[in-house]
Amino acid sequence: MNWFTFICLSIVFMISPFQWGLFYESNIKMWEWVISVLFILNLLWYWIRERQVLIKNRLYFLVLLLPLMYVAAVPFALNQEGNGQNIFRFFTYAFFFLLLIWTKESPRISKLYPYIFNSLGIAFLMFAVANIFGVLHLQTSMVGCVEPRSCGPVRYPNTFGAIMGAYWFYTLAAFIYQKALTWRDGLIILLLAGYAGIIMLTFSRGTYIFFGATFVLALLLLYKKWKKIIFISLLVLGLSLGVFNLLSMDKHIDFNGFSSLTTRFASISPHASTAIARESFYKDALSMSKNSPLFGFGGKSWTIYYPKYANRGNGLDQVHNGFLEFLIEIGWVGLSVYVLVLALLIFLIFKSNEPKERRIGVVLALAAIFGHAMVDYDLSFGTMWLLIFWLMAMGVSTRQSLSESYSKSLWTVWNSALSHRHSGMKNEIPHE
Repeated sequence: MNWFTFICLSIVFMISPFQWGLFYESNIKMWEWVISVLFILNLLWYWIRERQVLIKNRLYFLVLLLPLMYVAAVPFALNQEGNGQNIFRFFTYAFFFLLLIWTKESPRISKLYPYIFNSLGIAFLMFAVANIFGVLHLQTSMVGCVEPRSCGPVRYPNTFGAIMGAYWFYTLAAFIYQKALTWRDGLIILLLAGYAGIIMLTFSRGTYIFFGATFVLALLLLYKKWKKIIFISLLVLGLSLGVFNLLSMDKHIDFNGFSSLTTRFASISPHASTAIARESFYKDALSMSKNSPLFGFGGKSWTIYYPKYANRGNGLDQVHNGFLEFLIEIGWVGLSVYVLVLALLIFLIFKSNEPKERRIGVVLALAAIFGHAMVDYDLSFGTMWLLIFWLMAMGVSTRQSLSESYSKSLWTVWNSALSHRHSGMKNEIPHE
């Protein structure tokens, strides 16, 4: 059952992002059914055959609180259909995470999680390059997805930049802990340069800002290896500028002076037009939340409450802040539950017995994702939640059963008692 589930989850993870990043209901509907049926089958299997797996990992059932917050908002929902859609969405995300946790009980499968994750990153990179060179054509996209910006399969450059940033930091953490350099490490450096080059080509100012913030966090978490981080980063920067040069030649960008890139960096300002527009969104969201502060107005209520944002489509009808969107949809109660559950999972990542480089890489990748979600509607993409929960599943440990924990505690106490007794007997032996 574990292998069947793993293969199904891997297919969902690898294929679904190329359907608009699961932004629209028409794209995610089929995958909701697939994951829900898979969850029910696994739940029955483990309940009948391996109930201990469910019991010892019961802490992770807390993720079910996320969709239940939308259930709690039903009496206040302005858009019952939209709220129902979000209920199904977040049950799907929670089921996806629980399936990953249960399947991780198999050590052989657990070792494959990073390979699947990295394979998707490479697929994203290949898609972006193919799109830049005209091999793939995006007929319709989100607002802002115009040449020369790279939008990726999610068809939105800002969110795609955040995704590439997450992959960059996860890969960096894994590379930093390499003790002996091999030819494969050269490929990893090229991969880092590729990710960085695509990040530049998204021309996403929010991505640039939170990439810098996450880099500071990386220096703090990896302070003992800061010299290596700086050296590798400078090397990758030089190579990534070459990647930017190569990929932008066909887009008629002044690649000698990188004027488009430097102009984009120079335009980072709270007075930029997009920053002013976001400020207006945020003020409206906070004003809206005051009228239903505890449980919000339910899912997809933003355009119902503010008709002026309706019918814009392609992202212009979004709050542009994932956490404020939670605030207006499920209120302070729901937002608090989300923050606490996600914070608990990140805490468990720090405390897990997974390799240190993986734990730090996961935390940095999550920081890049959640950081950028504060200034854009990244969390409206189903793909972002699949990435978040795949990362978390890689970072946390499967929990010990009560019997195992109790047995180990007894064994520790018994060994300690024997040690003290042996020490006492030695002290009582008279010296001749």
